[in-house]
Amino acid sequence: MKNLVITYSDIYLNWQLGAGHPTNPVRAKLATEMLVAQLQERAAVVNPAPKGKRDGDIAILKSVHEPEYVDQHLAGTNVGLWFENDPYLGEAGLAMFQGTVRAVELILSGEAQVVFNPQGAKHHATYHRGAGFCAFNDMAYAAMALKEAGMKVLYIDWDIHAGDGVQHMLRGKGIPTISIHNGSGYPSDRDLQSMDGTRRPIIDEEELNYNFNVLDGDGDEYFMAAIDEARAIIDAYKPDVILLAAGADGHTGANNLGVDSNYTAKGFKYAAEMVAEMANKHSQGRVIIGGAGGYQPFKETPETWAQVVSTIYDNVTKGA
Repeated sequence: MKNLVITYSDIYLNWQLGAGHPTNPVRAKLATEMLVAQLQERAAVVNPAPKGKRDGDIAILKSVHEPEYVDQHLAGTNVGLWFENDPYLGEAGLAMFQGTVRAVELILSGEAQVVFNPQGAKHHATYHRGAGFCAFNDMAYAAMALKEAGMKVLYIDWDIHAGDGVQHMLRGKGIPTISIHNGSGYPSDRDLQSMDGTRRPIIDEEELNYNFNVLDGDGDEYFMAAIDEARAIIDAYKPDVILLAAGADGHTGANNLGVDSNYTAKGFKYAAEMVAEMANKHSQGRVIIGGAGGYQPFKETPETWAQVVSTIYDNVTKGA
């Protein structure tokens, strides 16, 4: 039985975008502590940013994003994601990306099946800029790196905000992307979102892009229905590895910056069990999980992440 691996360091706590900002990185620390307490010796915490890896990881980052943008970010220059120039933010953004680089290494080496980067899945970032509190698109990197290594990769995202950056960066790469999100909120991208007050899915079979829209106020019923649609897509594709953006911002009561969903632990458990089922059936249990969004940092967000990750891990190990 392989341990759950969590890529975490307190450097993540430097991702402070301003007083009162809805993204609070304490959620990552709390989720990590919850998982370690629950799984004990079955959980291993790995430093995402060892000193000897920095230069190589920056080179990887510059192969994914515009080098000039990367340099500006690492210098702490205000690139539209925070309020002031701050070099600590630059290093924190790099470390969060590095957490997913470590996850890819662990999957490719066979040292881990399930890896969780709580500050991963920065799914709004594009090639030349950050967006939506996301600096570097770690999941787009992971998808491309794993495909280059010969794996069939599939990406699924259930953040309340559409995974636009990942989908656009993977266009033409032959990698399926599934996004379950609010149809009318940020990022207001008509390539992914219905924008008409309906749950109308937006599907591009040629590009392998599958988008399922929920409405304000929707709860577990509609979330679980979308998860069933995702199951059929994953089952047909038979991926070697699944990448998951496990957004917790659909949790009932969350502040989602103008949109609202009412998912509960029941819905998140159902979704996590589906991912584990498909990973056991097709992917030898291989799943990389990024936390994505979550704006209830002291309780609901870390609890939801811990529930999703432990459910996937426990079901994968049972199926091994």
